[in-house]
Amino acid sequence: IGLTPVLATARRLALVWGVRSRVVADVTSVEDMVEKADAAVRELGVAGPDDRVAIIAGIPFGRAGKTNTIRVLRLE
Repeated sequence: IGLTPVLATARRLALVWGVRSRVVADVTSVEDMVEKADAAVRELGVAGPDDRVAIIAGIPFGRAGKTNTIRVLRLE
């Protein structure tokens, strides 16, 4: 799943095999990012209880080319 606040980026991600892109509101914190990712995987039904999801992002948010964070989320 590719989450982005930029419509053009979501459209480009939609062309990548296996990626389901979604436009979401800008995230303001790591907790906000985790909540949006959790909601997206549940909405799409791609993960369930006890599954793990890798969240890959750049902090500070909103800066292209700054991917520097990997967080593993265990769904409950």
